[in-house]
Amino acid sequence: MKRQIFFVSLLFLICLSLGFVSSAAARQYEVKKGDNLNSISKKTGVSIRDIQQANGLKGTALKLKQVLIIPENGTSASKSRAKIKPVVKAKPAAYYTVKKGDNLALIAKRTGTPVSQIMAMNKIRPKSLRIGQRLALGKAPRSLTVTNDEQALADDDDEGDDEDIASTVDMADLQKDNETNAELLGKWVSPDERKLFVKVATGFLGAPYRLGGSTVRGIDCSAFVRKMYQFFDISLPRTAREQSNVGLSVDKNELLEGDLVFFRTRKPVGHVGIYVGNNEFVHASSRDKVVRIDNLDSPYFNKRFIRAVRVKGLDEKGV
Repeated sequence: MKRQIFFVSLLFLICLSLGFVSSAAARQYEVKKGDNLNSISKKTGVSIRDIQQANGLKGTALKLKQVLIIPENGTSASKSRAKIKPVVKAKPAAYYTVKKGDNLALIAKRTGTPVSQIMAMNKIRPKSLRIGQRLALGKAPRSLTVTNDEQALADDDDEGDDEDIASTVDMADLQKDNETNAELLGKWVSPDERKLFVKVATGFLGAPYRLGGSTVRGIDCSAFVRKMYQFFDISLPRTAREQSNVGLSVDKNELLEGDLVFFRTRKPVGHVGIYVGNNEFVHASSRDKVVRIDNLDSPYFNKRFIRAVRVKGLDEKGV
């Protein structure tokens, strides 16, 4: 009984520190007899579209006693999408040398030169970039001062389209990194602590997504994972790629609650989530613009799964 009181108190303090007690980013609603999306929308004051997006609903069908996540009114994808304004400094530079992980959109952001101009001046296509290639940018393009969060955006492209999946060359480098993962960063005090971790992570369901964000008003995938483990005395790097290179590598069929799962997108590692059991993971989704739960075997994520790591374990074997 004392242990349950301790865990409940800890969960309350965590939510309080994030502002969830005073202004929740989401609440729950149990479907009653006669309910439909239209009636629930009127009762809660949240649009049908926002309810569908928060719960991954494709249509309007509901089940009796189904529990729905009701996002805070006004945190829809269109309203929660924040515009990032980089600090701009004038700096004459006629050329840019392509680095590992670069693409035309990223180069355009860093230099202030439109993608169309870069392509026209160098007579190149998006997929023809080569590391070390020198690109002409014009007489006086802008140079951007990249903040830590903006660099994280460059590293974390999140859930991309099929044509943007990372190349096999990058995947070979990724495999080399994977071979170095062989050490846990900490241990769970008990199985109950690991269950509490999952409860805290899923308590964020419905929180708005924002690329580069790290607060309850908007958070991206790697910041979400980092924040969850900060609550449990583990310090993780900021980006998904860096996070994939710590901890103990585990096979997909050996996943346990709390393990991190990684996916390739526009980068070899561009998206990360937390495994919560039943072949599901919780993550800050750039596609749905909220923190939500998805299945690893869904076609989208099954195709993009690249690796998993265990950050904390219960014994020497990392279980």
